Amino acid sequence: MTAVERPGTRSRSARGLVGRLVVWVVFAVLFAYMTAQSVGNLVVVTDKLQKFNEFVGSAGGASLKRPVPWLWLVVDVVVPPLAYAVAVVVTRRSTAVVTAAVLVVAFAAAGALWLGLQLYVPSLVDL
Repeated sequence: MTAVERPGTRSRSARGLVGRLVVWVVFAVLFAYMTAQSVGNLVVVTDKLQKFNEFVGSAGGASLKRPVPWLWLVVDVVVPPLAYAVAVVVTRRSTAVVTAAVLVVAFAAAGALWLGLQLYVPSLVDL
């Protein structure tokens, strides 16, 4: 048996691929922005804690030093790229519309977790 290809199927699949690539690139930028914000949070929190601990140490209050919440800071940085990678893997054979829908859901879920961590981590150190 030979496979019969319908006319126009190849151009439709090429358009679908271009559409998915555009969706992937747009969401890659959004997830990259979220990751950059997470890295900024990591840098700011660790810097503030280091300065606070140095100040407390110089004033003789070693018991007041606060540990850096590394676990939550690393999770905050890892969530956006992981959500994007999972969404891309899930949608690699889907249409552009399904790809966009899955990436919107992944962005919303990652954003909710990311925002929760952005608000939770500073409350841990209470500076």
